Amino acid sequence: MVAGFLSWIRSNEKEIIGALEEQGTNLLKAADALVELVSNFDHVGERKVSIKDIEHKGDDIAHGLYLLLDKTFVTPLDREDISNLTGEVDEILDYIDGAADRFVLFKIAKPTQYMIELAKILLSATQEVHTLMTKLRGFKNSAELIEHCRNINKYEHEADAIYRLAIAELFETNDAIEIIKLKEIYLILEDAVNRCQDVADTFEDIALKYG
Repeated sequence: MVAGFLSWIRSNEKEIIGALEEQGTNLLKAADALVELVSNFDHVGERKVSIKDIEHKGDDIAHGLYLLLDKTFVTPLDREDISNLTGEVDEILDYIDGAADRFVLFKIAKPTQYMIELAKILLSATQEVHTLMTKLRGFKNSAELIEHCRNINKYEHEADAIYRLAIAELFETNDAIEIIKLKEIYLILEDAVNRCQDVADTFEDIALKYG
């Protein structure tokens, strides 16, 4: 009976790590879809629906992870760290979905170059998040985690710089409605990159605890 119980614990460990990896993969898919949306601005409604489907899948993965945590006594990492990662990745996905929604709701005729640049930076940051998620399985090298966290930090600074340039240029126009629409999209894209930094912060904590 004891052996069976321990086997159940090990099984849950694999499931938890696997679900976190799946979250990272799903997030990367959403960010890639957003870059496709802004880079090839056609069939926008269909592309938005595809991103919404990815977001719904992310919700399902996160919900499953929380349920798994509730019934697991021994977790591969601190329960709080796993919960934080799950919530942070899900939040990035929400921002991506929100950005896609606004292109349709605001009837944006064409994305600005700043939007394209921010979306590409977000994709780069989510690639790092995805890589970090895959490093949890058999984690040994804290220095490797820190390197990817620093890459995310670099992308966060790049996004901040582009956001400031975009807002400065935006307020040189006189169209108040256009300012409101574009500013909100710039903000949600920049916030999405900021949320990637939240993931990096959590991974730095993990590196310190287990490195």
